[in-house]
Amino acid sequence: MIFELTNEQRKYLGLIPVESTWEIVKLNDMYLYFEGDTIRKKISVTENSYSEEELNEKTAENRTILLPKTSKGKPKKLNFTATQSFSSLGVYFSFSEDYLRIANYTTQTAYHSENFEEKGDLKTLHRWLTKWIEETAEKDLIEIEAFKNAERKRYKYKEGDFFAFKIDRRHYAFGRILIDVAKRVKTENLKANKNYGLTQLMGKALIVKLYHKISSTPDIDLAELSQTLALPSQAVMDNQFFYGEKEIIGYQPLEISEYDMLISYSKSISSDDKNTVYLQYGFIYREDDIAKFNKYLKIEDKNLHTGYNENPYRNESIGYGLDTEKLQDCIADQSNKPYWESRHLYDIRYDLRNPMNIDVKREIFEFFGLDADKTYEQNLNLAE
Repeated sequence: MIFELTNEQRKYLGLIPVESTWEIVKLNDMYLYFEGDTIRKKISVTENSYSEEELNEKTAENRTILLPKTSKGKPKKLNFTATQSFSSLGVYFSFSEDYLRIANYTTQTAYHSENFEEKGDLKTLHRWLTKWIEETAEKDLIEIEAFKNAERKRYKYKEGDFFAFKIDRRHYAFGRILIDVAKRVKTENLKANKNYGLTQLMGKALIVKLYHKISSTPDIDLAELSQTLALPSQAVMDNQFFYGEKEIIGYQPLEISEYDMLISYSKSISSDDKNTVYLQYGFIYREDDIAKFNKYLKIEDKNLHTGYNENPYRNESIGYGLDTEKLQDCIADQSNKPYWESRHLYDIRYDLRNPMNIDVKREIFEFFGLDADKTYEQNLNLAE
């Protein structure tokens, strides 16, 4: 193996140490640690990546057969295909050339993650480990041990909740839940009136915003926070809220002026409704026949292999984690200009909230009876 974490390093990452009685076996491009006939660890390593996961997989017949986890399962020959059914548990560590993560399969939460500005390799990992260990205090080790031994919990959340999360090892960022899309779809039957821009979001979607605020403590004044400038709102799956990685720190009822609503303009992607063009602006939904208005549904983009972008202003993508890439730049600039001018996400240039798209937005809004120069609250009145 070209590289392996030491037990001392594992302590600082929340990983279980390798016992002296364990045996290591190479299987294809991975390494498996056995305790008797039980697989306890899986390690994968290349010149620019390293991952280590904890396992509890039973084998038989001189470690050639992977035993089933339930009485209904069947034994499998222990080969690469069989390893794809491994059920990891507890803490895992993953390093790649541009990303690093310490997380827990059991709790479905992350302890630390970061992106690298430049492509890294195993030397990068060595430097990172040295710095990580040097900066680890006794209280950090206690925190890591608690993260390692934590059990899975499920948390409740609601619209108007404030939340905090670590943006790096020592600092917190803050946000607000604006819309619980899944709950709204269920309780208000949004699908009855189509509402494609909301109902087509994948998973249990939330619309949230992140404030221009970073602090060394999660304990802050919520009234003050609510008046702070925020990044453009984004759609995110609820996993990190449901499992508590994003900590709810308080609640205030939302004022209409606090909403920042996504805008989605597109041709219907439903085969049963292919002649429809629609605009979704928060809870405002408008549609018409595509024969009446079909502008901006396809534009040239030589950066794409097709040479064009179809439905470029359709804003219905969703992430598993929050986009914080430009948060610190926006705080420094006291505006969202660094975000809107960024190219870290392809769709930013086609977001109808982006100031560069104001002329397109005006034309689309005008067709659907809305006003691109008015607030969401004012457009709600127009839509009534």
